[in-house]
Amino acid sequence: MQYLRLALIIGLVAVFSLGLALGLSLMIPGLGRPEPGYERIPEGVMFVHGDTSVPLGGLTRYEATGLVEDLAPSFTVLPQDAYLDRATRGVVPGLEGRGLDVAAVIEKALASERGGLVGPSYCPVPAAVTLSDFPEAPVYRGNPGKKAVAVILNVAWGDEYLDGLLTIAEKAGARLTVCPAGTWLDGDEERATWLAAASSRGHEIGNHGYYNRPMTYNAEQITREIERTSDLIEAACGSRPVIFAPPMGEFNQGTLTAAAALGCRTVIWSLDTVDWRREGVDVISRRVTSRVGPGDIILCHPTEQTGPAMEQFLRVIREKGLAVVTVSELLSPEVLAEEDGPPGGNAPEGADSAGG
Repeated sequence: MQYLRLALIIGLVAVFSLGLALGLSLMIPGLGRPEPGYERIPEGVMFVHGDTSVPLGGLTRYEATGLVEDLAPSFTVLPQDAYLDRATRGVVPGLEGRGLDVAAVIEKALASERGGLVGPSYCPVPAAVTLSDFPEAPVYRGNPGKKAVAVILNVAWGDEYLDGLLTIAEKAGARLTVCPAGTWLDGDEERATWLAAASSRGHEIGNHGYYNRPMTYNAEQITREIERTSDLIEAACGSRPVIFAPPMGEFNQGTLTAAAALGCRTVIWSLDTVDWRREGVDVISRRVTSRVGPGDIILCHPTEQTGPAMEQFLRVIREKGLAVVTVSELLSPEVLAEEDGPPGGNAPEGADSAGG
């Protein structure tokens, strides 16, 4: 009987203690949890960068933060400012840098399971000088620090080849910047429908002027022609273009001023396929493959030889590790997602190396 009474007392004390703890936890949120900064990362968690793994498991938030901050300088990439090229007097776009987002890395580590692998997260570091500081300067190429190229498809004829060119590009994981002339688009519902479909498939739509002729006359007339074509493109696609590809690549200061005033960047090219001469598929392809590199802007037109040539040079571009993006993406200061990985090699399988 004495032992039964003792067991009953112990049980009542345990129930009372549990109730008291529960009540206090409801009244005082966070009671019993580690103080902020002293939460511990699960055992076995590793911060992975390249071929090196740094153990974070068992460390407090404060301890792990200090350790990762010591690693941060090796992940820093300085931004590159936009500048005027001496040879072309065109502007070369800037490129943002990046820094290791220490706080994001620590949060991922704390949220990991035991033995988890945590890769780097990054935060952008903007350039001090950008394209916007040179609003009227033409662009001939993107920043060579970006592992990408762009293909401009100027359209004033060649309707029968357009679908094939888009299909070839898409099969290669590429997106084109299609620049129609206003006279090609004006009053033709079938062409407007095709252009809208191209836009919905992820291709960029630029402006090739209204008439397919050099635009080197007065700024007022140039303004009217660019604006007229932009109106047609907006009616077809729902948005106005921000890229202006002058016919024949010819322009004067009035052209640059007019385009900039209408919110367009004048874009020329760094590699011309000269496909309109129809000198042969291999000749057209070699004009690209023999020289293509990061930042190039490739000029094409819809001809019967352009598609087979594009198949060839897109394959070479891909083998060089370059993406084929729209002109606006090429000129953007943002680093491509696939470039945003840890320095010094790829993370081991299973590591989270996505950006923050």
